[in-house]
Amino acid sequence: MNENNILQTETVQNETYTDTHEQIYTPAPPFELEKRDIIFTVCALVASVFTCLFGIFNGFNLGYFISSLLLLVSFTVYLIKKKSLSLFSGLCIILSLANSVVFITTTNASVKLFGMIVGFLLAILGISGIASGKAKGNRETIGVFYSMTTTFGNVGVSLRSIFSNSGDNKKSIGKALLGVACAIPALIIIVPLLATDEAFRGMMNSIFNNLENGFIIILKVVVGVSLSILVVTYGYSMKFGRFSKPKESTFNGIDNVYIISFLSVIAVCYLLYLFSQLAYFFSAFSGFLPDDTTTHSQYARSGFFEMCIIALINFALVLLSLLLSKKQNGNVCAGIKVVATFIALFTLIIIATSISKMVLYMSEYGMTVLRITTSAFMVFLAITFIAVVLRIFMQNINIVKTSLVTAGVIVLLLGIVNVNSFCARYNYDAYKAKSVQNIDVEAMYNLGDEGIPYLTKLACSKDSEVALEAQRYLAIVYTEDYFVDMYNLDEFDAKTLEKHQKYTGFSYFNIPRNRAYKALYKFIENNPQFDEYCLQYNSYYSDIDFEDNLW
Repeated sequence: MNENNILQTETVQNETYTDTHEQIYTPAPPFELEKRDIIFTVCALVASVFTCLFGIFNGFNLGYFISSLLLLVSFTVYLIKKKSLSLFSGLCIILSLANSVVFITTTNASVKLFGMIVGFLLAILGISGIASGKAKGNRETIGVFYSMTTTFGNVGVSLRSIFSNSGDNKKSIGKALLGVACAIPALIIIVPLLATDEAFRGMMNSIFNNLENGFIIILKVVVGVSLSILVVTYGYSMKFGRFSKPKESTFNGIDNVYIISFLSVIAVCYLLYLFSQLAYFFSAFSGFLPDDTTTHSQYARSGFFEMCIIALINFALVLLSLLLSKKQNGNVCAGIKVVATFIALFTLIIIATSISKMVLYMSEYGMTVLRITTSAFMVFLAITFIAVVLRIFMQNINIVKTSLVTAGVIVLLLGIVNVNSFCARYNYDAYKAKSVQNIDVEAMYNLGDEGIPYLTKLACSKDSEVALEAQRYLAIVYTEDYFVDMYNLDEFDAKTLEKHQKYTGFSYFNIPRNRAYKALYKFIENNPQFDEYCLQYNSYYSDIDFEDNLW
């Protein structure tokens, strides 16, 4: 009897444990996919593979712009409903797509990097607005990005939904995708075996240029398929509303006395700083150097990085004060408003001072890419803090949205204007007009594609020293940077160069590079004897001195 009782007890305990276990770990139900969802799945797969083949791994040029267009259009058509596209969501989608245009208008790495980041954040805001409505406050806007990260937990559910057997469409697409996925590892084994045959190897080489290139393409496709899983999961999650939102806080706020006293100490420190810097402020805005400053560059750089750090600290202090303070009928108390406004205005003053320093610096030494992008960043900070000041008094001002839209517009302007090309043209025109006596040929070469057309002009300069230095860099351009297998040639012309062009295919296309190649072809046509100089010049031994122009 005792053993039976023990067995019965264990059985009951196991059943109870099993029931509890099943309740806790009940799998999420699959998405009920329809024809519209299947079409989106195929479009997302194609766009993701295209992104890896022609965008990410090809230097972020025309291929990345086309892939961004495909993804944004796919999401918009898939998620849009009647009257679900608000003005702000549409603006985010358009501005995100516009930011991807910079990948064909400039080769500046910083502009491309921020264009990709800002474009992605704007796309998330726009897609979220289409699917679930516009986020109103700063907290809700930040929550959009949190919700995006929670959708990745639905990867398993998405795959299960695609490969489930319910529904003819899902059954067909699941079998097709599974068959393609299984074929890839089989091809990796089969193709090398078949490549022992000369005829097959020749055909494969004609398709992929070489067999190794074919394996690289297969690897890119695998990465693209993996990326498509995340893209599809995000799309399904937004459509079916399976994402988490930040929980509403029950926090009532910190006593305003603590916040006012804390901010007041910071404000007094800033006030003392303002009094100590009156002379410097006057010099900055009047366009004169202080007596104890030796150069414009020293004056312009002084305090810039400290200004950036202080601006970030002040932004956090003001924003946290507005969020954490106790509200009176939903409004921030007057004391916090006054002190927070002073801190924000102080930040605007030091930003304006830094901008005036940079203007003075550029008026003396001209334009460089770093000076222009730094100035653009300071303008971004200034607009952000203007939004902060307005938010202190008006609750409907969204600082996060304002900052993202401002960043998107600034990056777009930098890309369309093309800071590299602008600097190259500005410095060349200043040298040609004799506004400056010397020109930095190395800096022109370092501008990349945008500097090549002006480098070809400097190679024909009447100043023999400038011309010779430009010719040396052009020799490197012809023999190494823009063309391949040049040292195996005895001579070359424009037609030969076209056959040896390094960056071919639409995925590598961008406007500055296209102009650079045209300038190189035109230069060699006008100066056919320059090929001899290029082929004799060995760029690996820069200590060899060519005293005279060989051409």
